[in-house]
Amino acid sequence: MKIAVFGGDKRMLFAAKAFADRGYEVLLTGFDSLMSLCEIRVCTVQQAADECDIAVLPVRPVADGNLFAPFSQHPISIIGLLNQIGKKPVFSGSSQMLKPYFAGDIYDYTDDETFTLRNAELTAEGAIGLILNEYEGAVYGTEILVTGYGRIGKALSRYLSMMGAKVTVAARNPDDRDMIAYRGMTAADYPALDWSRYRVIVNTVPAEVIDREAIAQMREDAFIIDLASLPGGVDFSAAKDRELTCIHALSLPGKTAPLTAGIIIKDTIMNILNREEILG
Repeated sequence: MKIAVFGGDKRMLFAAKAFADRGYEVLLTGFDSLMSLCEIRVCTVQQAADECDIAVLPVRPVADGNLFAPFSQHPISIIGLLNQIGKKPVFSGSSQMLKPYFAGDIYDYTDDETFTLRNAELTAEGAIGLILNEYEGAVYGTEILVTGYGRIGKALSRYLSMMGAKVTVAARNPDDRDMIAYRGMTAADYPALDWSRYRVIVNTVPAEVIDREAIAQMREDAFIIDLASLPGGVDFSAAKDRELTCIHALSLPGKTAPLTAGIIIKDTIMNILNREEILG
């Protein structure tokens, strides 16, 4: 089986290497500065599309109508690429981004539980790294608010609590709040939050839960990280008006742990291949 990896950030390089380490023939394109990569053949988009049995696209496959390929010297039309791939199986993250360009079937590896759980752990680790590197205080003993108790919120709040932070988690679901309290953290619903308490605030909710009113109540030295996908869950304009430190930390696994993130992509795609009995 020939696997073609098209574009993406460093985690896609490590995904390609993980496939090659498993013994598959791998074609790599969208990384123009590379002449070779271990046993992986670096080739043109046309060669990769023509020769591959399956196509692997990035976690975020589209940027401005082109394949997301920051290491490519030239834009790669997403419509042209998908036409070249044709009816071959396509694996991609964020498959909804491809719907305007492609009517065929797409296997979305970011929807798979293998990916989402393990990627949440990497995102939480990356967020803690940001706090340790960018926030001028210690984690231990600091009042930290995590908004949202999904996969990332669960992992992040657990890690922060283990590090000695005074963690509050905001969650709308009463069952989630019960679990947060059971795990030794403070649980709160959004209307009951005292935003002025927290020195560090990390949002995980992909909706604006940290609005202008909330930001107006925050400390002058509040440190905010937004982990939610675009457009995020923070009123960035309000944070800028107050001159608060606010970081929209997108795609953290690709920046802070690309090797492990690439292996997770490989593992997830292999699980889907086996489960769906693709290519026999």
